Amino acid sequence: MAEMALEEVAAAVQALPWEEQRQLWEMLNALRVQREEQAKHQQVLQRMLEDGVITRIPPPMTDFTRHRNWKPIEVEGKPVSETIIEERR
Repeated sequence: MAEMALEEVAAAVQALPWEEQRQLWEMLNALRVQREEQAKHQQVLQRMLEDGVITRIPPPMTDFTRHRNWKPIEVEGKPVSETIIEERR
C-alpha cells in the first residue's frame, strides 16, 4: 500500500459519505482510547518498577497460541473454592 500524505487522507475522508465518516471517527476514537490505556498501563508498570514491586517490565505478549488452545483440567473431589472457605473458618 502506498503511503498517503495527511492532506490526501483528509481529502479522501471528505469524499466519504457521512455514515462512513462517522464510522471512521468511531474507529479513530477507539484507537485513541486504546493507546491512552496502553500508555497508562506502561506508566503503572514503570511506577511499580521504580517502587521495587517488580524487577523488570516484561515484553508485550505476541504469541497467543498457548492461550487459544487452553483447556481446563479435570479435578476430582470438591472445588478448591470450597476447600479454601472451609480452611478459613
